[in-house]
Amino acid sequence: MNVASTLQMRSATQTGVCALHHSALRHGVTAGWAGLCSVTAAILIVSCSVPLHAQSSWHLEGWSHRAIVELHEVLEGSIDTAGVKVLCNGQSQSDGRDIRVLDATGQPVPFQLGFHHPKRYTLISFRAAQAATGQRYFVYFGNANAKPDATQVRTPTAPGAGPPQADWIPRAGMTFSTWKRPPGDNPKTEKEFAQLLATSPQAYGGRYQQKISDGHNPFGPSDYYLSVYRGWVLIPESGTYKFCTASNEASFSFLDGKKLVHWPGRHTSERGARGEKNETVELTAGLHYLEYYHEEVMLKQVAFLGWSPPGAPAGHFSAIPESVYTKPHPATVVVYETREGKQPRFEPDLVDSIWPSDRHEGQYTRVAFRLSNASAFSPAARFQWQFGDGQSATGAEVEHVYLRLGDFAVTLVVSDNGTEQRASWPLEIYEIQHVTGDIKQGRPPEYARIASQYDPATLDSASLKELVHLYAESDRAPDAIRVGQVFVDRFAAAHPEWTPHVQRLMALASLKTGAAGVDQAIASFQDSITDTTPAAEKVDSFAQLIALLGIEKQQPQQVPALLKQVEQTTRNSRTTAEVKAAYRRAINAAGDVALWNNQPQQARNYYRRVEAMRGQFIPSQVRAARVGAFPQSIRSYLAEANYGAALQIVDEWEDKFATEKVKGQTFFWRGAILSARQQYRDASRYLERSVTLALGAAFETEARWRLAESLQHLGREKESRVELARLVATGLNDSFTEQARQRLKEISRK
Repeated sequence: MNVASTLQMRSATQTGVCALHHSALRHGVTAGWAGLCSVTAAILIVSCSVPLHAQSSWHLEGWSHRAIVELHEVLEGSIDTAGVKVLCNGQSQSDGRDIRVLDATGQPVPFQLGFHHPKRYTLISFRAAQAATGQRYFVYFGNANAKPDATQVRTPTAPGAGPPQADWIPRAGMTFSTWKRPPGDNPKTEKEFAQLLATSPQAYGGRYQQKISDGHNPFGPSDYYLSVYRGWVLIPESGTYKFCTASNEASFSFLDGKKLVHWPGRHTSERGARGEKNETVELTAGLHYLEYYHEEVMLKQVAFLGWSPPGAPAGHFSAIPESVYTKPHPATVVVYETREGKQPRFEPDLVDSIWPSDRHEGQYTRVAFRLSNASAFSPAARFQWQFGDGQSATGAEVEHVYLRLGDFAVTLVVSDNGTEQRASWPLEIYEIQHVTGDIKQGRPPEYARIASQYDPATLDSASLKELVHLYAESDRAPDAIRVGQVFVDRFAAAHPEWTPHVQRLMALASLKTGAAGVDQAIASFQDSITDTTPAAEKVDSFAQLIALLGIEKQQPQQVPALLKQVEQTTRNSRTTAEVKAAYRRAINAAGDVALWNNQPQQARNYYRRVEAMRGQFIPSQVRAARVGAFPQSIRSYLAEANYGAALQIVDEWEDKFATEKVKGQTFFWRGAILSARQQYRDASRYLERSVTLALGAAFETEARWRLAESLQHLGREKESRVELARLVATGLNDSFTEQARQRLKEISRK
């Protein structure tokens, strides 16, 4: 089995704020290497479920905070190292010089920082002699005057420096961390990589894990980052080993401070996917110190170290088993406190995200916030969250949807027994680039439900614009109109580049509100046509106005003037695929107006023009096959209640084969979808047109049944009965006709 296939079989599990979503799809990246990112986190922060103990003596003067840590599991073997993740929440010094670890008696314990982000968390490996479940330790932090402590084991930062040197060092645990990649060339040597790492402006995150096999950055953006793996492996037997690297961009690895296998410079992973980049080493059984460094620039992310152990078939490389990577005893923080009492702590958890399906920008991101030690406070305690985007919520556990990318200062305020305590987190909402096990695609209606509690008056312009989008994509037309108007009132002058787009969204939403929204839609479409409106959107607004004025307002005489404006706009703009598509929609709309006004030949002329614009000759047999495929796709989406996708199929059908519209079938399907969507007014219009155009067609009975149903919902009882009678009069024997007979009998009995 090659390296790639081995990795793709591994399941993906992750902790913390993951960084993966659809950009593999957006940027055209294949999903194969996304399967690389199976991650097993050894150390977790969990909510306090153990009884709180009376506060122990405060051991260190000058220190403001501490975490009480307990071993929650003792592993087999001679391990004398425990690992814990401590939430600093902005209370620790930037270099970690203020961190101290004490045992239950208050005696200093040697420790090492595997990763440290003072505003978020730190990973600490510390000596746990004669380890026992429930054994207690204290981690102190929060002292601006603290000097580096002799008990802290310093981690060599230079690649290839080998393990730390001290009387005691942690010989268990592999830490994985990622860092923002600064500008610079792809490193060709370990020294060049060291320079990139030394000048990194930002640490993304870190964790304990038992593998070097990742296909994304789980802590931040998956482009332009550095990966650092340092820790211990237990070689099971002495002998000859081969190690291989597969990396997208440069990778460097060392064992016991000696070069293992390097693949410098810029490259993709394919040439190393079968273990081609390998080195042979002689190893003795026992512990060895392993380092692996990786840089990522763009697109596919791969960082993988594999091996061929003694006895493996020649040329066979596989992932290094998790059992080879030693684990520390897992420890958990049970209490955060100061001298005055318990302290709140939290860590955001990215739940899922959404990329809008109809545009190339925008991301909604759902994040869960949970107080890690809620039980430390009284039942009367109040927990208030400030999410950094102008919005707030209360509760020990809350969810929030961020409407844009960016940095947000999240603050938790706990009010309890007359005291007020705070915790903070610098949250980055970044572009999520892959979809794997933990980060899934959310659903707009769920996001819209959460966002319905937002105060639009306190959102920034970008977030408010995206909220209009979210409501529109969630079929919450009144909310889209309401919030869109707030945007226009607040930001029309400041953002003339965005305002026309928002007005178009309001217009489209107005169309979903029935007859009452027609005039509002017309006004909003007209307002959206400005000098700053992109050409494609401007032409599409003209197309909408052609249909609304020519059909809804029965003013077909306005169509020529609108078409003239369409022609002028397209002539004066750069011809793009979007502009061409909008132009075809405008001509299509003119054909619809002619068809609605009983001018079928004029309608055909417009529809033929649409097809001619595509510049494709399609043989009749091929055309029939393609046309015949559309209904099946539409029915599939209807069965899934995916009405938006079903309407997109109808749009595609009418764009590619516009002359088919005179047969009434596309009108039938559009009406059927709108009926299922409970937009009965528009549904009745399209269904009525379909049966007018296609008497005797195969879909006539279903069209008349759906038309009768729509009229019934609109309160047009008499017209509904007429359609039921016409359906029965067809003399056809199918389920729709039978339903019509039964309905008429019920009506007559009443």
